[in-house]
Amino acid sequence: MATPFDRLMDTIRPHLPGSVDQAIRQELFSACQEFFGESNVWREDCDLVLKLDEDEAEIMPYTGQIKRLLYVKDMDSTPVRGVTMTDTIQGILKFPYKASGDSNYIATVAIIPSDPISRDAFPIVPYDLVTKYWREIMWQVLAQMMVQPNKPYTNPSFAALYQSKAKGGIARARKTTNAGNTQNSQTWMFPQSFNRRK
Repeated sequence: MATPFDRLMDTIRPHLPGSVDQAIRQELFSACQEFFGESNVWREDCDLVLKLDEDEAEIMPYTGQIKRLLYVKDMDSTPVRGVTMTDTIQGILKFPYKASGDSNYIATVAIIPSDPISRDAFPIVPYDLVTKYWREIMWQVLAQMMVQPNKPYTNPSFAALYQSKAKGGIARARKTTNAGNTQNSQTWMFPQSFNRRK
């Protein structure tokens, strides 16, 4: 059964005559790092416990590696201000206070792919994200490949075009994700102190 990356490779090859799959795969990993690192569309909620008298906690995503901390909420979904991530590799969070008791939180982080296990492997990315954003990833791969000098597929003009399309795609993906995948939705909420409905 073909995976989204298999289909993506089939779409990319005709644009890059004379290229080898290994070179495309290497650029594919780089393109995924760029796309997911800039768009924040790959997110994961990580449960954590801040222990008594401590102001640091560690989180670890299920797959991939942490690019940045987006936000932290307590178990009542109240945002916690001032939390920073001091180490994205180890997943170390620093709270602005020491815990008065063991407290549970949820940290939402943006994820990028980890290095593939082998040079021939595809990046490990959620199926639905590759299916949704295959064009943006393809544009980034084509831009990176076509800018390489002295190749049969070298084309600086097309490289600039695809780079522009990729950057626009990243911006749109980031905006859509931040808006909760809605369009023209109401961005503010009526103050609940004026809500007289019981």
